[in-house]
Amino acid sequence: MYVVKKITYILFFLCCLNACKVKQRESFVFPRSGLLEEITKRGVLNVCTYYNTTDYYVYKGVTKGFHYELVKDFAEYLGVKLHVEVNSDMEECIQELNEGKYDLIAMSLSVTENRKKRILFTNPLFKTHSVLVQNKKRKEHVDSLSQLSGKDIYIQKGTFYEDFLQQLKDSLHSEFNISPLTEATYEDILVMVENMEAEFTVTDHNIAKIAAHYMPYLDYSLGLSDEFPIAWGTALNGILLTDELNAWLNNIKKSGKFNVLYNRYFNSSYVTSLHNSKYYKLKNGKISSFDPIIKKAAQTMGWDWRLLAAIIFQESGFNPEAVSWLGAVGLMQVMPETALTLGIEDYTNPKDNVRAGTTYLKRLEKIFSKYPLKKEDLIKFTLAAYNAGPGHVIDAMKLAEAYNKNPYVWNNNVDYFLLHKSNPEFYRDTLIRHGYCDGKQAYDFVNNILENYSHYKNTIPE
Repeated sequence: MYVVKKITYILFFLCCLNACKVKQRESFVFPRSGLLEEITKRGVLNVCTYYNTTDYYVYKGVTKGFHYELVKDFAEYLGVKLHVEVNSDMEECIQELNEGKYDLIAMSLSVTENRKKRILFTNPLFKTHSVLVQNKKRKEHVDSLSQLSGKDIYIQKGTFYEDFLQQLKDSLHSEFNISPLTEATYEDILVMVENMEAEFTVTDHNIAKIAAHYMPYLDYSLGLSDEFPIAWGTALNGILLTDELNAWLNNIKKSGKFNVLYNRYFNSSYVTSLHNSKYYKLKNGKISSFDPIIKKAAQTMGWDWRLLAAIIFQESGFNPEAVSWLGAVGLMQVMPETALTLGIEDYTNPKDNVRAGTTYLKRLEKIFSKYPLKKEDLIKFTLAAYNAGPGHVIDAMKLAEAYNKNPYVWNNNVDYFLLHKSNPEFYRDTLIRHGYCDGKQAYDFVNNILENYSHYKNTIPE
């Protein structure tokens, strides 16, 4: 009997031990260690952000924004490229974050208990509090929460403020109306309040404060909450990524870089001057003063005008008087001999300079159209040839084929050999007909244009 009991106890102990081991193994979720590695391996950080004056926007062809500049710094810290997509639907953002479409939500996320169940938050970027925004010209100025009964408060649908106002309404037993707007952004609603098209809205204090610089009738004196943290969000399986974000955030706060950016966008006249500019898209502006010329030229090519604008920005920064050390001139940095070959003599004025540049682009596109290239690769090959010349690109295609890579694919195939065409091992190869090439310049040329084009597509209508 004693032996039976002893065996029973041993079996029970082993079962318990095994159960402990199973439990311990279940607590270790492998994807948590894989997300950061995956980002590093793919070489791209996929980010979801919000398009507005402070987060992310394009001004005179240059991409700017508090969260954009921060997340760009983080991508550089990781040593990867940055891919940004705009999505103002927070529910969709969070869902696609956890599905793996995005690695990071880089916008002003209010840290709430409900959201903590669905995403991981970084350490706080900063803290703010909620304020009621109304027009100073209203006859009945609201000075206390008790005066809100029967009033309409307009907010952007799907934001933190939808739940916040409902909780406030329940706790006060107040009868004010919560009016979520699907299509409007918080900046649209602030404009509505400024123009007395909406009675009230609720937003973060720092946003209301900077908006009041260029909307002088906004009043945000009534606070509605204590301070709460603002952070970025990662997927629930992004523990190591969040740790890396926190380490980076700690570094840039210690260095003072964070404060410089924060003060630029929330504590200065910088945003005010932006709103007063005709180039600011949210005020029906444009990328450059040459947009009509660019649109017309792009139409003759069958290209997206924003892509052509990205090329011109890369070439000259929209400066029609730009001249390179090689003698290339104008918006599209056209070489005089190229323009003359194309039959364009007055290539210095913007219209004819763009005509010369686009005519040359069409010729290059035709050269590479004879190869079985996908549309996106055809654009990349054409851009590379515009910078380095078609001969060097064709040389890189030959090298790719010789080294068992795909000569008809740009990324991680032909681009590698063009990038390294300054290496004697490659430019002295017997396959090569055009010799040495500073391939890094062409490689960066393509990448920079496509990056800016991506930002233009995010923020500028077609």
